[in-house]
Amino acid sequence: MIAGMHTTRRESTKWLFAAAGLSAVVASGAMNVSFDDKNTLRAIRVGAAEFATGGGDLWTAEFAQDGNLTNRVKVSAHEAVFFGRSGSGAGEEILVWRDVPLGVERGVLDAKVAIEKRADGSQAWRLSFDNRSRGWKLFSTDFPRLDRVTRNGEGDALLPDSDHGARLFRKRTARPKPVRRDYLGYAPMVSAFFIGEDGLYIAAEDPEARVKSFVIEGEQDIRFETPTELGAEGPRHPVVLAPLKGDWWAAARRYRDFALRQKWAAKGLIKDIPSYPRRICEIPLWINIHGSPAVASNVLSKAKAVFPEWTTGLHWHLWQHSGHDVNYPEYFPEQLGAKDSIAFCESIGQEPMPYTNGRLWTATTSGFLMAEPYSVKRADGVRNIEKYAPWTPPMAVMCPSCPEWRRVVRNFTGRILDDLGAKSIFIDQIGAAAGCACYDPFHGHPVGGGAWWYDGYEKALEPIRRAYNEKGAFVTTEGAGEAYIGVVDGFLQVVPRTPEDVPFYNAVYSGYTTYFCSPENNDDAPAAFRALQTRELLWGNSLGWFLQDILDRPDKCGILRELCAFRQNNLDALAYGNLLDELRFAGPVGTSTYEWLGRRPHFRLFDKTFKLPPSKIAAMTDVIGNWWRTADGEVVLLAANLADSRQDIECHVFGTDETMRLSLAPHELVRVSHGTGTRIQSKEGN
Repeated sequence: MIAGMHTTRRESTKWLFAAAGLSAVVASGAMNVSFDDKNTLRAIRVGAAEFATGGGDLWTAEFAQDGNLTNRVKVSAHEAVFFGRSGSGAGEEILVWRDVPLGVERGVLDAKVAIEKRADGSQAWRLSFDNRSRGWKLFSTDFPRLDRVTRNGEGDALLPDSDHGARLFRKRTARPKPVRRDYLGYAPMVSAFFIGEDGLYIAAEDPEARVKSFVIEGEQDIRFETPTELGAEGPRHPVVLAPLKGDWWAAARRYRDFALRQKWAAKGLIKDIPSYPRRICEIPLWINIHGSPAVASNVLSKAKAVFPEWTTGLHWHLWQHSGHDVNYPEYFPEQLGAKDSIAFCESIGQEPMPYTNGRLWTATTSGFLMAEPYSVKRADGVRNIEKYAPWTPPMAVMCPSCPEWRRVVRNFTGRILDDLGAKSIFIDQIGAAAGCACYDPFHGHPVGGGAWWYDGYEKALEPIRRAYNEKGAFVTTEGAGEAYIGVVDGFLQVVPRTPEDVPFYNAVYSGYTTYFCSPENNDDAPAAFRALQTRELLWGNSLGWFLQDILDRPDKCGILRELCAFRQNNLDALAYGNLLDELRFAGPVGTSTYEWLGRRPHFRLFDKTFKLPPSKIAAMTDVIGNWWRTADGEVVLLAANLADSRQDIECHVFGTDETMRLSLAPHELVRVSHGTGTRIQSKEGN
């Protein structure tokens, strides 16, 4: 026994309880984690940097009264009567909190955080409770809670976010409101913080894809919120902390090592999947419309005239008999002429992709009278209802664990494939919206949160994808929800772009799925338009989700023609390859500033009085580029000169200590062989 510690009468002698002032350090590799005598986290040291110095509770939890889930009590780590530790100092350390009060009950709740020290220098933290109460059940957890991960303005923060998976905030400071990102939606549950080149990786690495959220507020105070299966012993997934060296790419590579070993990536690279419909990743350009069959036919006819060299995709809303965000999922009968329009567009080599929603049922329809029992129920017993605009009806979130709902989704998707003859379908929200906890005890899933949300949608989508792929058709959803990679063919990305975007998901999952679209205001200045679209191209996205009037903009169409032609010549990298790194300069390079206007919604297409959302101001280097490993294993640099003048640069060669020089003509796009500087392809712009 360590001096200064004692055991209690209740506990085995293996538990060591800390005397006042006795702290502990859990060391693994380059990372040291310090706790005080009450198991309060004091700091995480990586190299010369200190993270998470704010103290505070390492965990909090809510317990609900059995039989009355609205009656809940919140408990926290500092309320424990005893604080202890145990462990060998080698493979695992355990922090213990004994006799945490639970309402008026005493002596019925203990908490434990097991810290597994891994060979690679990382640590996997797991929270669990020993709950001996007869009246209270675990409802949710906040774990870990890491306060002041970096001080205001001290470090860079890679935070989970929409579409590309993450955004990088340089010298981040506190925001006025908490930022919340929900899983199984747009964003992965991963973050990283850097002070200089010393970094801390923090991720909920959950092989079962349970429902959870990442929250950051205050002075970089973060937590993972998990609605647990009611009465579970804990959140049932680890949160992994690891030291990093470098920048956000180190976090992406680490997360890729985890992600590609999970069940959603088990089918492997798309180039090796015989049934994968390669058409989806070889369409270079997409247009978004809300219109009749005649509008769809006219838009894709015009696109074929403007871009005759390739297929243009059309994200088609309003093929159905009713408006957008109404009468879901009662889409049929389709608009008169929808089937003929689809056949015509396909006959001229275009791709009309009908819109559907796989998550909502309009609560005002007669059909919902029968469907209501299969919708998500909140803890207060009320159905989960959402409303998207003042003029749209309320929508009920349906529970994917219910086979009745899954049959409905399979029915309307099957009719679009078989009756309308479509070769693609968009199923909205599944890959973008948050997974939900559901408290309906009659749905057959564990009450509360857990992995059942993902399991339900996997059961719904797998037969749909199989049916479509058997006919050479493809299935897409919104966003980038990673857990659905194995059951959809691609992710349509529609969130407005920002200067803080980084290609996190492209770095993690390139080669394993397809990300498409690059939304932008058609009124952006040509230079700003070129900069954003080139950035998206070099990250691996096909371009588009433009409003239809883009076809009346010769300047923008000229830029798109150059970029799409380059993409089609480099599909071995951009569609089937692996994004490795960004272009890193070994000498000076010019920079330029661009204004990206707020986007105009489809229903304001011709309303010039509409007040746009705020613009984004982006500073970018005049030359941008990325290193890729192609489907055949070759490493190449794909780079572009955004400037109107020739640019001569010196850059580092990926994976070596060497540098090379490049001279790029105005607006030139170039593919360079690894290590030689030899141009394989070059395309000078206008």
